[in-house]
Amino acid sequence: MPTTPDPAAAQTFMVVGTLRDDTDLTELAALREDERKQLEILRTDGRIGAHYVSPARRATFVEIIAADENQVADTLATLPFARFFDADVYPTIPPDAAEAAHRARS
Repeated sequence: MPTTPDPAAAQTFMVVGTLRDDTDLTELAALREDERKQLEILRTDGRIGAHYVSPARRATFVEIIAADENQVADTLATLPFARFFDADVYPTIPPDAAEAAHRARS
């Protein structure tokens, strides 16, 4: 299991997940509480930052804090909803001093 990154210094990635057309929405809904709990665990561990959902676009946006894209994949694999989405991973620039200070306080 990957170690929790230092949120003030770690690389961030924006993951854009698009809901697959063949998704069983009943199955997805049944896992909603498990997904919420896992997101909270990852947030507490400092492995997930912002998380947004766009139902109209069948997409989700998740900020992952990780050392590299392999660690991003490991984090995504822990999410119950992961199997329902095609994920595109975008590395972002390192946080500026103000963002690093904010993360250090969180």
